[in-house]
Amino acid sequence: MLSRRDYIFNFFVDSFDYAFFSLALSFGSVTTFLPLFAKHLGASNVEIGLIPALAYLGWSLPALWGAKVSQRLPRKLPFILRVTLLERLPFLGIALVAMLLAVPHPRLALYLVFVFLALACSAMGFLGPIWTEMIGKVIHASRWGLYFACGNGIGALMGMWGSRLAERLIASYPFAWNFAVCFFLASLAMGVSYIFLALTREEDGPVGNERGSYFRSFSHIVREDPNFLRFLVARVFLALGVMGAAFYTVSVLLRFAIPDTFVARYNAVLLVSQALSNFFWGPLGDKKGHKVVLLSGALAIALSNFWAIFASSPWHFFLAFGLLGLNYSAISVGGVAILLDFAPPERRWLYLGWGNFFSGFPAFFAPILGGKLADLFGYVTVFWVSLLVNVVGLGVLLLGVKEPRVFENFEG
Repeated sequence: MLSRRDYIFNFFVDSFDYAFFSLALSFGSVTTFLPLFAKHLGASNVEIGLIPALAYLGWSLPALWGAKVSQRLPRKLPFILRVTLLERLPFLGIALVAMLLAVPHPRLALYLVFVFLALACSAMGFLGPIWTEMIGKVIHASRWGLYFACGNGIGALMGMWGSRLAERLIASYPFAWNFAVCFFLASLAMGVSYIFLALTREEDGPVGNERGSYFRSFSHIVREDPNFLRFLVARVFLALGVMGAAFYTVSVLLRFAIPDTFVARYNAVLLVSQALSNFFWGPLGDKKGHKVVLLSGALAIALSNFWAIFASSPWHFFLAFGLLGLNYSAISVGGVAILLDFAPPERRWLYLGWGNFFSGFPAFFAPILGGKLADLFGYVTVFWVSLLVNVVGLGVLLLGVKEPRVFENFEG
């Protein structure tokens, strides 16, 4: 059995692992710096759109396979330490591509970026259920929310600093050395994260022996646990509901004559809101249950959509981005912790695999659907559809899902 001292030790080392991993992703962001790098390499809009698409697919589909593997591992950490190299080393590969190939062979460099990104994100998705199940073992259940809050919160604060540093590097150095330095820093942060991860103290756990096909096991779960099925339905709607937020920036740029500095300020508000609210959501979830955190996040994004619809000034969008940050942090904290609350220890791998899949895969379609709607009817229509989808998800979560958490006292 892990002692109280082990739980406290794991809380700190795994929080720093999480934080430095988040810092690395800020240097190699799939929403900002990687698309910008691809644009400099001559990528088309379709090719640029492949970057988030590859990320969403990698984060969701391999989770089903990873969950299946997880049940056979009495200790998760040794396996994670080996396989996690596949999600960390690709950033070093992208840095070398930027340094050696971006200028003389831009098309080859672009294709290699896609390969490395697909490898990294697929490894992240594969390890997601295994890592989360390990966290469920090495962090005390009464501190799950606080752990995800600290990891996300510190990571977001460090990510803000990383984004500012990356912007300065890109402005100060010639192409493609500027991007190479950013990706090298991402690789360095991944290395520091790996050191903290390796310090985790873990004991042996039960080994699963689930018979039958993976899909048959899932059908058994949703028949036996209809509350979990309703939760998955709510998560699908809330994942699709991000489509509106993807078009906030371009909508503002088209509707109002604003300088580029406004976009940077929007990003700052989003990051600050996301970072600070983590430290509220975690303790709230530990005390009241993580359903209330997800409800608050769903309400926040619905209000963000509503505000974006009727915003008559670029200044009004600051509130829309601030509310969006509340949603992102609520999903990051409550969305993972509540899966641990739903899952019995012997079937945790199955809950985590399908939970990660239904939480991530629909988001792959959201920007595509939103883009089509924007082309046909305009951005305000996208915001209306996003609002309606989020309201449905909020309703299913509020009325159809019971809080799964069993509260226990944590002495000491």
